[in-house]
Formats: sequence, C-alpha cells, structure tokens
Amino acid sequence: MKKIYTLVAAISLSCSVALAQNVVDCSASDGWVGYMNVFDLPADGGAYQFGSSWEVSLLKTELNASENTVTLRPNFNTYGDSPTDPFWVNVGTGEGNKDLEALTYVEPGDAFNGVDLTFEGTVVENTIADGYVVSFFIKALDPADGYSDALGGTKVVELPASGVFSISATGAELAPGLIVQYGFVVRGTNANPANEATIGSVVIGSAYLSTESIESAPEAISVYPNPTSATLSFTMNEPVQAYQVINIAGEVMMTGTNASTIDVSTLVTGTYFIQVTYLDRTKTIKFVKK
Repeated sequence: MKKIYTLVAAISLSCSVALAQNVVDCSASDGWVGYMNVFDLPADGGAYQFGSSWEVSLLKTELNASENTVTLRPNFNTYGDSPTDPFWVNVGTGEGNKDLEALTYVEPGDAFNGVDLTFEGTVVENTIADGYVVSFFIKALDPADGYSDALGGTKVVELPASGVFSISATGAELAPGLIVQYGFVVRGTNANPANEATIGSVVIGSAYLSTESIESAPEAISVYPNPTSATLSFTMNEPVQAYQVINIAGEVMMTGTNASTIDVSTLVTGTYFIQVTYLDRTKTIKFVKK
C-alpha cells in the first residue's frame, strides 16, 4: 500500500471571521462530536438500519491537540466486541457484515447561519485501503424535514489523496433555522481489528504553516500580488524547486518547476492554494484569482 505524505506544520487557529464570512481551518481542538449510521452491505441491498450518537474515540477518530491533527479510520469495535454476532460479522467468511458511515463533525451554532462558510485543511498522510471512502463536508440539516441535508449532499466531497482541501457554502444556503455542520465521514465495511494496521488511515492537518515553522525556516516565502488577475511571483531570490496549484475541490490545476513567476491568467475566478517546494521544504499558500 502506497503512503502519501505532505509536509505541512499545524496551526492552532480554528475559525476567523472577516467580511461576513466564516473560514474554519481544521483544528483538533474544535468541539468534535460523533455519529454513526448503520446500513446493510450493498450486496445485501444497502438498507438503512439505524443511526445514533457515538463517542468520537469509538468511531476510531483520533484528535491530537499537540500535533493539531485529526486521524480518521474505519470502525473496528462493532466487529471486535461481537465477533460471533451475525448482525455485525459474517461468521462464514469472517468479514464485517455492515456498511458503516462514521461522521466526525462540529456544530458551530446559530452564529454560522446566514453567513458564508469555508471549511479547509490538509491531507497530511493517506494510507486508507481500497473499499473505504473518506470525505469532508458542510451540511445544513433541516429540523422541519426530518433533519435531512438541505444542501442535498452537494457539499460532501471525497478527500484528495494529499494536499489542501476546501469547501464553501453561501450564507443563503445556511439559512436561519438550519443546523450547520462541518467535518468528515468515513464510509465502508466494519472491519476486523486484526486488520487495523493494513487498512490504514487518513491524517488531517491545518491548511497553513504555524508561525513557529515560518520563523524557523531558512527563508520565508509568499506570493504577490494577491489577489491577482494575471501572474503570481515568489518572494525568493532564486526560483522555487516545484509548485502545484490546487482548486478548492482538491484538483491539481497547474504544476511546474524552477519558477520565479507563474501565469495564472487562464484560471477561473476563485480561491486557490499553491503548494511550493523550496529549500527542501513545502509550504501551502492561499491566493485569490480575480
């Protein structure tokens, strides 16, 4: 199984508000809660069985405040606690017998209604096995409609293999009366704890370098002008080793090497991230294309 690493240091900032916009950078210190939805396996028809609140730790989500990382894994305790229960385990094959949707999320409250919201972070490490889907999301649950997602699942996006991710919803989409949530979901078969090491995990960090890391770097770097309509230049005396420009859906739009200036005129208007490798270090910088 291939391991993918992105060298990104953590920051403690979790939420900032500017110009009627909430920008939430993934932080292990946020008020994370857990919920589990249980389905039959797709091969058995995929029928919904039940859903209930779970402790975050039982979801196999690990919150590391000192490193500011959130580690996401498939669920193991439903198999481990009941290895002979045919509801949870196929005793004939020894495989898990349910399709689990584990949600680790934050409900920030009424202050997030009617205000634009962006939720972002970085995939630091991804070793998750095939058959499991790990996504990030913004949801707006409607109490008047059985707590269905008023956004229709349009803001649930699979995490990229590595690098920065970001998703946004407008204030109009997060209207008063809706319950705003942002977070992560792991979907797949409940797993045998004996296979935990081979199934892997996804480690999420901040979208930004910490102040300490910036100050300790041999040379600081940024881009200008920002916002830009045509070109981006690096505040370096020498060309950067490599770069890639990523959109808010996590798609790589541009790549290059040995560059001092980048022509971004062909990008559509919006927010992007540029991951820059220089002096054998990697830094992620957000910029706006006008």
